[in-house]
Parts: sequence; structure tokens; C-alpha cells
Amino acid sequence: MTICLIGKNLTTLVLSKILINKGINVDLYYSDNNISINRSNTISRTIGLSNDSIEFLESHNILLKKNCWSIKNINLYKGENPTKSFLNFESKKNSFFMVSYNNFFRSLETAIKKKKLIKIKKKNDQKSFLNLLKKNYEIIIISDTNNFLFKKYFSKHIKKNYNSMAFTAMIDHDYVKNNTAEQYFTGVGPLAFLPMSNNKTSIVFSVFDKDLIKDNAKIVKLIKHYNRLYNINKISELQKFPINLSLSRNYFYRNMLSFGDALHKIHPLAGQGFNMTLRDTKILSKLIQENLDLGINLDTILDKFEINRKNSNFVFAMGVDFVHEFFKFNNKYNMKSIDNFFKLMNKNLYIKKKVENFANKGFVI
Repeated sequence: MTICLIGKNLTTLVLSKILINKGINVDLYYSDNNISINRSNTISRTIGLSNDSIEFLESHNILLKKNCWSIKNINLYKGENPTKSFLNFESKKNSFFMVSYNNFFRSLETAIKKKKLIKIKKKNDQKSFLNLLKKNYEIIIISDTNNFLFKKYFSKHIKKNYNSMAFTAMIDHDYVKNNTAEQYFTGVGPLAFLPMSNNKTSIVFSVFDKDLIKDNAKIVKLIKHYNRLYNINKISELQKFPINLSLSRNYFYRNMLSFGDALHKIHPLAGQGFNMTLRDTKILSKLIQENLDLGINLDTILDKFEINRKNSNFVFAMGVDFVHEFFKFNNKYNMKSIDNFFKLMNKNLYIKKKVENFANKGFVI
């Protein structure tokens, strides 16, 4: 039995490891158009993993907690010169974990290449991917949005252009006990400080101001303005990418399944994009195992996967979109009455627990 994966990125590497663990052969194809390979070379790209996600990865021996940086507290601020957080989440254990995309990608790629059940092949001609449909694959999983098959069979999406740019950077700073993440809802977009060690912190700044997007020097100046915790020694070169919302209208076609970024992209303000993919992966893995145990062809799981995940993914993506639009509107009109709402929310442990569970496991129907 062989499953075909298209795209060389963190999503397909995680899937490969899970499938290999089940004794399934994997043919992984990619091309030079696979932008995820290029992004993996940037030192500033990081991933936030919820407790539920890291436990799933650990259970498959893909990534261990000890190789990540734990975040115990989260503080949220708003306004141009905030002095006190309007909402905070404190945990005696861990709220979530941070890991370098580059380190995670390279270590997992190295481990997978040693496995006999996987073949990794490069295809230069995009139309040659059509020939894969003639092969006897039970499932073809597509996670590369620049791929010919994706464009031909999965072109229908719910889309929203935020007209924004996400800037990422890594700051080196003096030693500080660094287990608190901070998010600032500024007048030009959300800015997150995400600890990576006691001496390094990742920056994700999602900017919707059209003039500011063109000026890296002003972006750096704003990062320094909102920095409250660190004596900065160095800020890496800024990396940037456009921000869009994209939700696929059809999850599968025949024996092909859209997956990962090809299936959904959301605003990065909550750091939940890859967690959504891991929740999908958990369900897909479960459905595959059920069919393996029953000796049933795997292509029967695609409809079940869509039924299980489509509504949950839609509600979660719209929830993140609502948070973005809410704070953008609030900053524009400076609604003081909202402050009282957050004061009550910050004291209500039940509501905060629900928010934490939503961030940890997504929307569960």
C-alpha cells in the first residue's frame, strides 16, 4: 500500500512520519515551485504549538517537548502606549510551546530520509503531476498550493484579502526569564513577542497600514517602541509575506485530498495555522487506522474526513477572523465601554477556561 504526498513542507513531513509508523509506503513529490522549502530557510519563522498538538506529535515520536520552548503566561495589550494588560492567561504548567520552523523541518526531514518506506522525488514539469493520477495510489494528498493538480481540482475557495503584510524577525537580547508571550493590538495591526529561549524572542507583526508596510525601518522602530521586557542586542533581517484567509470549498476530489495550507489559511495573529493542520492530521490518522484495522480501502475515508473537519475548521477560522476585525474596529473608534467587558472577562475563570480550550483543541462539534 502506498500513499502519494505532493509538496515538501512541514505538513507532508509530519504526515510521512505518521504513515511510515503505520507501515504504509510513501511517495513524496515536490517541485521548485514549492515555496515552503524556501521559507524554511528563514531563521525568523517559528511555530506555536498548543498542548494538544505537542502531545499528538510526541505520541508519534515526531517532536518532543524538551526540544521546544515552553510558554506559561500570555498577556494581551491594546492601545498605542499600553501600561497594563487587559487580558492575561497564567498557567502553572504550560500554555503552549514554541519551536523554530527551520530546526523542526530539518531534523524531521533527516529522520525521514533514513526510512525505507519513503521515496522523495523532484518533478520539474508541473504537468507531469497529472501522470500520478494514473498510478495505483489509494490516496493522493496535496499540500502545495503552487502545484498543477491543486490549481486544476481545488481552485474554489472562500477567500479574504486582509491587505496586510506579516513581518517576522528574531531578536537577541540580554538574559531574562522568558516564559511570557505578549500580544499588542496596535493601531496598525497585532504585534506578538514570542519567547524562544532566555536570550531570543520571535516577533510576528501583522501590519495593515499601507504606507508602513513599505518602510522596514519604521517597523523596527515600532517593535522597539512596544518592547517592554528586553534589552535588545540585535534584530534579524525582517521577513515578510502577505496575509490572506483561504478556506477550500471542497476537501477532496476522487482519490485526491487537499491538506495543510492548501486546505486552509488563517490570519497569523493567534498563531493557530499549523495547529489547525495538526488537528486535521489527528483525525486523518485515526480514520486511516480504522480502515487498516478493518482491511478496507483508504479512499473511503475522504468523505468522512470532510464531514468531520469542514465545519470545525470554518468556525475556528471565522473565530480568528472575528478577533482580528474586532480589535481593528476597536482601535479605530477607541470604544471605552469594551474595557469594562474585558475586566469582567479577566476575572471570570470559566470564560477564560473556554477560551484556552478553544485555542488548545479548536472548535469541537
